[in-house]
Amino acid sequence: MKRFLSLLIIICSLPALNGCGSIYSNYREIQQLMVVQTMGIDREKGGVQVSMAAAAEASGGGPRRMSAQGSTVTDAIDRAYKLSYEEEIFFSHVNHLLVGEAAAEEGLDAFLDYVSQSPTMRIDIPLYIVRGGTANQAVMEVGDSSKGISEVMQTVHESFASPSNSRVFTVADTINSLLRYGSALVCAVECVPSSESISPEKSESAQQSDGQNTQEGEGQNAQQGEEQNAQEEEGQNAQDKTQGENPLMAVPAGYAVIRDGKLCKFIEPEEAVAVGLLTGSLPITAITVTDRNGRNASLELNQGSADIVPVWGGKGQLKGLNIQAQVSASVLETDNWQQGSSNEYINHLTAQLESAVSQRLSSLLRTSMKLKADFLGLAGQVERKSPENYRLLSQHFSELLPGLELQITVSGQLSHTNDMKE
Repeated sequence: MKRFLSLLIIICSLPALNGCGSIYSNYREIQQLMVVQTMGIDREKGGVQVSMAAAAEASGGGPRRMSAQGSTVTDAIDRAYKLSYEEEIFFSHVNHLLVGEAAAEEGLDAFLDYVSQSPTMRIDIPLYIVRGGTANQAVMEVGDSSKGISEVMQTVHESFASPSNSRVFTVADTINSLLRYGSALVCAVECVPSSESISPEKSESAQQSDGQNTQEGEGQNAQQGEEQNAQEEEGQNAQDKTQGENPLMAVPAGYAVIRDGKLCKFIEPEEAVAVGLLTGSLPITAITVTDRNGRNASLELNQGSADIVPVWGGKGQLKGLNIQAQVSASVLETDNWQQGSSNEYINHLTAQLESAVSQRLSSLLRTSMKLKADFLGLAGQVERKSPENYRLLSQHFSELLPGLELQITVSGQLSHTNDMKE
């Protein structure tokens, strides 16, 4: 009986051995897969354009990119499958989702809904708005033959992140914030040339000087005109050549304010300090102030936090917000290194630091009040401080924002100066 059972087991396992019933029947070589790491979405002629990029291959091949259009995101992706030759598109490793500015202004709801219901994409994908451009441009044009948008966006992600809190606003964060507060913050990126050239001030001054010397005769003027045209043509050719050799890069461009699912405003990069303080994720960042002589000095913010205290005029009557912030920084660069270690110099820089941070906090909060958009999640902090009073509010918190009084207090400290003389 045992021999019979053993023989029966061997016979039943034969199809698996020859591959007919193998669990690896759907196996594909990595070369047959396009593992998408960055995905971009734009609105296009009443439909949707989806752009995709895979990272550069370790064997030396460049990044793979493709795009397709459809009436919906699903239709566009189905179209992409048909355009991908024999490759299969794999979406489970998407690490960056980009949306063009125009598409974000029209609305993000459909895109957020697609990701949240997709069986292949994660809901914790970092979300970015392409400021002043399209996601297609970012995906298809950023980078060169050896590095594409996926590698560049990894650096962008680290720029937005904080050492103590590496969270960047994801699709899940955006959905939760829109449902809870009616608005949300999303990181913004911008496509720019990878290097900047010096403006030709000397050439402009020379042309102005040539224009002033118009009394030297008709023949000389004609000769100068020909030479100037030749120089302009040569300069334009050189500029075109430089642009051709100067690939695009994606860089941090502040934040996008999403209200009721639509882009309504951008927060400038200079206010990233205030965003970090009020959301509990302050990244290490440089800030420029002026010393006692009016010269620029660079400080590096390395720690900071802000506490929001609601001010009540009675039960359920919110009058204002008291913001108490603490920041710590070090001196990176000054134009007056000989006085860099003196107490008077350090005290002045500390006061300038406190003033600069206070101005940024005030500007960001007043933007939130003007838009009636609680994209910073202030309501949640107020509710945690005074849950009973919060429940008695007669209006939604965002409606109360414009009438609130603000009191901002910033306490700064220069923890060390990086001065080798010390």
